[in-house]
Amino acid sequence: MESAKSNINGHQNVIVMRHGDRMDRFEPLWASTAERPWDPPLIHHGKVRAFQTGQRISSQVSFPVHRVFVSPFLRCIQTAVEVVAALSAVSSIDNSKLKVAIEFGLCEILNSLAIKSNVAPKDGKFDFNISDLEAMFPEGTVDHNVDMVYKELPQWGESAEGFRERYVNTLKVLAQKYPSENLLLITHRGGVSTILYKYLKDATKRLVDYCGCVDLRRQDGFGESVDFEVVTSHGVSFREHNVPIHDPQTPPTTIRAAMASCANSNTTDEYQNILMMRHGDRIDKINPLWLDTASRPWDPPLVQDGLVRAFQTGQRIRSQIQFPIHRVFVSPFIRCVQTASEVIAALSAVDLNPHATSSKDVISIDKSKLKVSIEFGLSEMLNSMAIRPKVAPKDGKFDFKISDLEAMFPEGMVDHDVDPVYKEMPQWEETVEECTERFLGLVKTLADKYPSENLLLVTHGEGVRTTFATYKDVAVYEVEYCACAELRRQVLSQEGSTKAGDFEVIGQAGIKYHSLKTTAVPCVKWY
Repeated sequence: MESAKSNINGHQNVIVMRHGDRMDRFEPLWASTAERPWDPPLIHHGKVRAFQTGQRISSQVSFPVHRVFVSPFLRCIQTAVEVVAALSAVSSIDNSKLKVAIEFGLCEILNSLAIKSNVAPKDGKFDFNISDLEAMFPEGTVDHNVDMVYKELPQWGESAEGFRERYVNTLKVLAQKYPSENLLLITHRGGVSTILYKYLKDATKRLVDYCGCVDLRRQDGFGESVDFEVVTSHGVSFREHNVPIHDPQTPPTTIRAAMASCANSNTTDEYQNILMMRHGDRIDKINPLWLDTASRPWDPPLVQDGLVRAFQTGQRIRSQIQFPIHRVFVSPFIRCVQTASEVIAALSAVDLNPHATSSKDVISIDKSKLKVSIEFGLSEMLNSMAIRPKVAPKDGKFDFKISDLEAMFPEGMVDHDVDPVYKEMPQWEETVEECTERFLGLVKTLADKYPSENLLLVTHGEGVRTTFATYKDVAVYEVEYCACAELRRQVLSQEGSTKAGDFEVIGQAGIKYHSLKTTAVPCVKWY
């Protein structure tokens, strides 16, 4: 073997990675008109996430990637294209001899648990034009001399035992075939989860985010007798065993679905609606090195992808809900202010361009549509559970220049007459109980203060989690960037007085949870 392909410290490394964000999860109506509804492409955000994952692999691993093997599904091919581009752009690690090959053994689970029967091919045959897929990679990158481990796709209706055996066998055969090379396998959620269960034996369940990765390693030169170990992972979260999860057979309620039942109702004016929303993608989670030079490491801004996600969330709110937003209240942390600015641009745009991706694409804004105010009570949970002590201010004082933050919103939209519920920031090292009380109390106070107006509260993951979990009576285990919880309560006005009912959750997007009342673990579906 060439010395360039010898592994560092006598180890072989294999990274197993899930594809990026798929179109049909972002726009469910896409499948109704798609020619190949079972083979969704990535959305733009998915391509960005894939490229950034490639950058992270390049900057954080200490070994070159020699070969990339990829599932033939389009979302995996597009993910691999972005990752290969990122890996090949780095000069500090030699990826000049990186080769790519398509591998049927890495394909999606071919049964109705992973691909809904109504979108699967009627004859059960999944066709791929391999030459077209290979043409998506840079010229000279594809290794045409590689024989696939699996020469054909699995049969439709494969069993759980069948797909688990397939994923593990593909990994083992490829690793044994190229023992002195480091591999990157780009596959599906089921593939990453299966490998984790195989090589990380503990009593936990695992949730694999888009572009989630697991890094495996084994000692080189001892054949099949040496097994892999899990070195690290990214985008894989863990939760306790035997905890029931929200059944994926019933997709999380979208804002559109939540409001469908009252779209034709004449009682809209009798209800007050509140959207509780998390901020977009923050830079320190995408580029951890940002912290090393940041003057305010505890106050990370959004990455460009986070701005896009926030704007698109505003577009969805505008197009899907059946009521206007009158007021926006926002945490003073810059990631929340930037998120609110993008959402407001989408909500207030005049003649919104459907192809717009951020506030920069908005030509004109109707400033009469809503008002915005900064509210300290929506701040991040101020303790070492949410903000690491080494990045928190040494004196425990989080300072914000409110006038600079307000200047980030369109002129005339900030309501300077609003008194914040919390006149100052919470104290550093507040308890979880104090934080919970703060968020719940704030929601009720703002709602009571503006009973005839619908509110959007832009806050942090803990604020969304606490509010949703309390009013839904569930346990929340994940809140995605720009996730929303939709609350509603009945408000009756009689003879100048107002009487309000209790809030109920009528919709959500981007929140994963399980019931507190069930004990059985439902079958997890991969679609």
